[in-house]
Amino acid sequence: MVRVGLITIGQSPRVDVTGDLLKLLPSGVEVLEAGALDELKPEDIEKLKPMSGETVYVTRLRSGVEVKISRERVIPLVGKCISKIEGSVDVIGILCSGEFPDYPSSKPIIYPERVLKGLASSIVYGGRVGILIPAVEQVDYARVKWGGLFRDLHVYPISPYTSSLSDFKGLGGRLRGDGVKLAIMDCIGYTLEQRDVLRGFGIMVLTARTALARAICELL
Repeated sequence: MVRVGLITIGQSPRVDVTGDLLKLLPSGVEVLEAGALDELKPEDIEKLKPMSGETVYVTRLRSGVEVKISRERVIPLVGKCISKIEGSVDVIGILCSGEFPDYPSSKPIIYPERVLKGLASSIVYGGRVGILIPAVEQVDYARVKWGGLFRDLHVYPISPYTSSLSDFKGLGGRLRGDGVKLAIMDCIGYTLEQRDVLRGFGIMVLTARTALARAICELL
């Protein structure tokens, strides 16, 4: 049996993610999860809140609560998770579309951010593109991250964890009103259901979640 390791920057299990992923992965795949915050107490997680000058990453705790943490300080914790599970899996996927360094590992590691940007870079499109991110603090970061690929770029903060489907319907209307025809959901937390709401407004959508699943499928 093929075993896929999934590393979240939050706490495992990520039942909000794996439900969608298992629909996209081949049948019979076994998933082993680990989380950067799994062994941390609430007060320790509080210490990971981004300080001035640090990049904000957004994730989910086991309880379903959304938390904002520092990219710079979660990077080594993700590395520890990889070392913990690599001996028990065939391939590893990072459950975050943020940027990470090349972690040393004996197993292939798939970075959704690289897959998603690679896919987006293959699309030549002169129209307006909408980038969805989970937090307003990430707007400038997103503009830098995606600005080299698309000239007409609008960034829309909307949390995949605290926003309702009605919120996404409202965003769909806003995107259509702004003339956005292509949207990129730049967070692994965005669900296929949320994606489909936007597609209902005639918007083409790329997601980090499906990009990761399809990359894993190519290796299995």
